[in-house]
Amino acid sequence: MRGKFLIVIVLAFPLGLVAQNDAISNHENLVYYNSSVKDYLSYMRDLTNDQEKLALIDSMIKYNLLMEENLNNTVLPEYDATEEQMEEMPSDSTWDYGMENPEYESEDMEEDYESFGMNKFIPFKNKIKTKFEIQFGVNNIHINAISQNAIEPEVHTPASWFWEFGLLTNNRIGKKNSKVALSYGFSYLINRFSMDNDVRLDVINNQPQFVEVAGAKRNPKLNIGYITVPLALDFKFSKGFQCSIGGFAGYRVHTVQKLETKPGYERIEEERFANYRLNNWTYGAKFSVGLRGFNLVGRYCFSNLFRETTPYDMNVFMIGTSLRI
Repeated sequence: MRGKFLIVIVLAFPLGLVAQNDAISNHENLVYYNSSVKDYLSYMRDLTNDQEKLALIDSMIKYNLLMEENLNNTVLPEYDATEEQMEEMPSDSTWDYGMENPEYESEDMEEDYESFGMNKFIPFKNKIKTKFEIQFGVNNIHINAISQNAIEPEVHTPASWFWEFGLLTNNRIGKKNSKVALSYGFSYLINRFSMDNDVRLDVINNQPQFVEVAGAKRNPKLNIGYITVPLALDFKFSKGFQCSIGGFAGYRVHTVQKLETKPGYERIEEERFANYRLNNWTYGAKFSVGLRGFNLVGRYCFSNLFRETTPYDMNVFMIGTSLRI
């Protein structure tokens, strides 16, 4: 009889642990989903000025806060130390919805510094601490100096684009009501230049030179890729206006020239890879202004496009927009 009793205990003990851990997991899921409801209610409040709808939303917020208080006061079974530590679900239990003041502002700085507010449409966004940013627009070259007899490239701006794909993190500076955040991360920047006067880069006597392309069918393209580290201060002045100022530094990892020529009846497509004595390092400043969901971005490279002691002294500048998701 005693042996049977021990067998029952041995079999029941793991089931008890599973039930215990399931209760903790279910509670944390409730906390997480209740927090998500809180976020969506705040978005709904921003989308209407109708007093009747606002009153209904405020009523829903009231019950959401009651649920939050109930969850916070729930007594959970003691967690089993032999199990792997479960990841803590995010909960903004101290967030004030501003029910007395309709013009409340969120304390969540991740939402304060959105370019287009795409996070509103992403479920489980509270689990994602890092944002994915895309910047794109046109770029060109500012020529400071050029050696005598060297060919000057004529960049066709409408066909010369830059793209940047980055992972960024925002950390608020100061107290919870601060509207300043430090943004940092890493990204991949691509500068593409379309040459209107049909020239390409070559290296002659260990010096970079732009040379003419005979029989060019389309504008020759020069693509340069960099791994960069952006760093900026983001300022949130209001829900409809924010700005960012900072800089970036990077290392060149990719250079290719694309040519398409048509000598006679043939059409030849080429891709040429080399360093062309381009500067391996790039660094500069960037500035952006956001107004009601639209961001204008400007960037200027203080570094020379080429290495020192070359015929060309050039700086790249970019103008475009950005999107964070």
